Amino acid sequence: MQKEELYIGYISKEVFITGTSTSATTNKLVDSGALFLTGTTPVTKGDLATNTTNNTTALVESVDSETQLTLSSNIFPTSPTAYKVNKKKLQRIELLESLNPSLTFNVSDIAKPDTRKADYSKTITLPGSKKLNKQFEHIFEVNLDLQTFNPNLKTEVIYLVDGEINIDGYLQLKQINILDNDDVTYNCTIVGRLGDFITDLGNKELDDSTMLWGNLNHDYTLANQQTSWSATTGYVYPIVDYGFNTGLVDWWVDELFPSVYAKEYIDRMFSAAGYTFTSTFLTSAPFNKLIIPFNGLDFALGSTEITNRIFSANTPVFDTTGTDTIDVPNTFASYPALLSTNLIRCTNEVADVGNVYTPSTGVFEAPQNGSYSFQFTTHLQGEFFGDASNDTFCKTLIAGILILVKTDNAGVVTTDLDAINFQITYDQTTTIPANTTVTTTAVPTYPSSEHLEGTTFETYNAAGNNVFRADITTATDKQFNPPNKYILNAINIPMVAGEKIKVRAKFGLYPLEGVPLSFLNSGHFQDTTTSSNFYTGDVNLKMINATFKNEVVNATYNEGNTIDMFDAIPKKIKQKDFFMSIVKMFNLYVQTDTANDRNLFIEPRDDFYNSNINDWSQKLDISQPLEFLPMGALDSQRYLFTYKPDKDYYNELYTDTWGEVYGERLKRVTNDFLKNEYKTELIFSPTPSVGQSYNDKVIPTIKKVDNNGQEVRTISNIRILYYGGLKDTVYTWTHQSDLVTDQVELQYPYAGHYDDPFTPTIDINFGLTKEIYWDNTFNTITWTDNNLFNKYHSKFIEEITDTNSKIVRGWFYLKPGDIRKLSFREQYYFDGAYFRLNKVENYNPSNPVTKCEFLKLKDAEAFTPTTNTANGGVTAITTQENAPRFSTAVSRSTDNNSIGNQKVNVLGEYNYVSRSAENVEIMGDNNRVFADSRNITIDGSGNSIVGGLQNVVLINTNNQTVTSSNVTYVNGELRGDGSIITVSTNTTADETVTTYIGDTSGGNVTIIIPSGTTRGKIYNFKKPSASNTLQIRGAGGETIDGSGTLSLTGLNDSATLQFDGEKFIIL
Repeated sequence: MQKEELYIGYISKEVFITGTSTSATTNKLVDSGALFLTGTTPVTKGDLATNTTNNTTALVESVDSETQLTLSSNIFPTSPTAYKVNKKKLQRIELLESLNPSLTFNVSDIAKPDTRKADYSKTITLPGSKKLNKQFEHIFEVNLDLQTFNPNLKTEVIYLVDGEINIDGYLQLKQINILDNDDVTYNCTIVGRLGDFITDLGNKELDDSTMLWGNLNHDYTLANQQTSWSATTGYVYPIVDYGFNTGLVDWWVDELFPSVYAKEYIDRMFSAAGYTFTSTFLTSAPFNKLIIPFNGLDFALGSTEITNRIFSANTPVFDTTGTDTIDVPNTFASYPALLSTNLIRCTNEVADVGNVYTPSTGVFEAPQNGSYSFQFTTHLQGEFFGDASNDTFCKTLIAGILILVKTDNAGVVTTDLDAINFQITYDQTTTIPANTTVTTTAVPTYPSSEHLEGTTFETYNAAGNNVFRADITTATDKQFNPPNKYILNAINIPMVAGEKIKVRAKFGLYPLEGVPLSFLNSGHFQDTTTSSNFYTGDVNLKMINATFKNEVVNATYNEGNTIDMFDAIPKKIKQKDFFMSIVKMFNLYVQTDTANDRNLFIEPRDDFYNSNINDWSQKLDISQPLEFLPMGALDSQRYLFTYKPDKDYYNELYTDTWGEVYGERLKRVTNDFLKNEYKTELIFSPTPSVGQSYNDKVIPTIKKVDNNGQEVRTISNIRILYYGGLKDTVYTWTHQSDLVTDQVELQYPYAGHYDDPFTPTIDINFGLTKEIYWDNTFNTITWTDNNLFNKYHSKFIEEITDTNSKIVRGWFYLKPGDIRKLSFREQYYFDGAYFRLNKVENYNPSNPVTKCEFLKLKDAEAFTPTTNTANGGVTAITTQENAPRFSTAVSRSTDNNSIGNQKVNVLGEYNYVSRSAENVEIMGDNNRVFADSRNITIDGSGNSIVGGLQNVVLINTNNQTVTSSNVTYVNGELRGDGSIITVSTNTTADETVTTYIGDTSGGNVTIIIPSGTTRGKIYNFKKPSASNTLQIRGAGGETIDGSGTLSLTGLNDSATLQFDGEKFIIL
């Protein structure tokens, strides 16, 4: 008779720790003054933490340190917060019935953790007892409040058989039954403890806030990018061609994006879920060299970053008065003295999360480099007071300008971004009663006689000069303005962090009758020349309302910005899908640590198994037959291992060419009875690398080609690459910056599917690709077969497809101790052979004869990588795989043109433009523009521009080979430098030259015009020396005005010849 015992955990009502949290971290309790490990009563897993402010509770998942606990939920989102901790204890509970558990253990739970199920689940009835009722806090009493027991939290349960733990799991109280005799029973579900990492990840995505990517935030600078190249954790900036760097020779800071190491993802998702892992594989190469490159269309600011850069404010005041009203000075008499200048401040912030606007100064300060747009709008009103004792007419106007200005970090104005004039007056024919202030319409509509247009006030300036207008005019001086609202706009303004924007007003009072006083006595309105008829009066300018706000333009990161790393993380990718793709990629086996269900052992399948042997010969029930299934583990005829297809240019090119996904591997098994295919597909898509014909860098490429043949950027599926570190390059490249000195580099940060593009030893493709997009021009290529399939999957496939492989099923006498020590990693010996355990099915301690399934196999040889020199042809690396063929960067082809990048426009056929050439315009056929050429324009056919030239123009020119920069050919003739040549020895003329200067000071000089001269060609010849002779003649006997030669003998003699198709004519 077996002895069954059940122990249930409960939380003691006795509080053994109290305190106050000192910082807030997700799912943590942090108290810098605590002694969680070494206190009088140390905290242990399962204890109950309570936020005593709101009485929320959570179980302790782990004790991280003296000052930090990991909790089952986030009950301390803010700090400081008071807390208490109650101790977990175990209480033995009486059983009414045997649990009769039926437990199944399967190796597939290890190989496929995403399909894992709990090892045991059963509903039982527990009798009410003094002990159990106390543990459940008499929950059946409706008038009692629970203190520490929470039916929504897992209650620890341990089930022992003959002293051996058979179930270590959780209990959930489902129902309370009150019987006729007032006895109580409890319906409970017991679930075997299973550290179900995949389930705990839930549907969280890679950019979930619990991943805490913020601690990788950094400034987007050249220095940080270069520092990352030697980093082994966090992030790195490899060179990736995203389709906007057309030359692939030099790279700007903002053309490189951060790639986060794959291990960072694993570490963070484990930590966020409250798990740890033990793994040699995950902490060493090749895994710790894997990176996840940026895969977005633009390296765009997130909503938080944008919100932190924008503001909106209203309620305006003039800075000098602190109110919305200001006295307007009569500046006419002292003109051209400066007008009254005032800063306008908006004192009420409607939005300013990032504190970028200061209401007390009215200044916006750029928090980060970037482009911004600004708008200031206001209504303006005039207040006019004529005289205390006399009725008056208004004979003045308020004239001024609103200016949106940009300043440097020190506040010195550098640019007037926008300006608008205003002219406000009161109706000159309407009487202003004595001692009365009148106002213009608060919110006028267009047209309004109170708000003047044009330059009316100019004719009334002193001496008729335009001095006022000169003082207020800016480059954007707007004279016309709808009076219902004054608007300042500045669009797409580039700013460096620390630069400032503010609004200023310049204004003055100007008379409409040509005298320096403002109001005319209404009784003398016909006499406007006598000064005694005028009064100074008082005029105010008032802002009825105003709004000052900004927007972020082209919301992408700029050099110098602080990067929020959440924006570099792939979107819409679930953490569990990422983890399972890593599992599939490297055939990882994931096993729960029996000593700690929150710790996982993770290793590749071939490293998971060990050589330890369990002899189960005496446990085999020989009364029951052994079942043998030949090749029983084989369930498919085809095993396909592949990345996920994607739609970028090189992925589609490869698939269209070869009919498969880049880097896939298909293993076919000879079996007449199986027809199906088993597919292992990752969430990652492949990233083909591309080499160039003009330099030795091999660069992973993610881009598309549009309908016009132009290379364009594209959003892509999530990718994974191997960071190979800095690679030497024969051709230097420049790391370019807008903020600091450019750096010339002799190495480049390489990433790809290989650890090295020319001598790889690691390949993260499943199989050898049929083609690579670079060749051996610069380096010998020695290829390897050390790919994912061969390294991590081939041994398993070989074992299950071996003809001697078989599934063996038998019955074994198993004790609780056998179950406690059960291991799928070890070998099992019985019936004279060695096996691997696949499954223990329906083990029940009360009926210990249990069916078990094993794999009888012939061990396959461990994979040993091989290498071979590849030459672009069919070169066998193994008996099953060939080295890839070579192909350099594939240019876009339209109308038989081969065009290497997007800064090229071609109209014609059979033209070639090197990938590294930029700003090329061609109208014609069969032209050639070679590497590193810049700013080339060709109107003609058959021309060649040698590599490295700049600023070449060919107009109506054919069959010309250009070897110099900064030249222009018109009708085949060279213009500018090179069109005039001085010769002092006998020379054959070049048709591209227009004028020859014959220097005969050292002797006679002959210039021979070659045969085949183009009809209409004109040559100029000049002899600047008095001595000797300059002779011109045709090479084929062509005459010059009937003579065989033309001789120039005198000082400064000259001649102009034109060829008519048969002979030369002296013009």
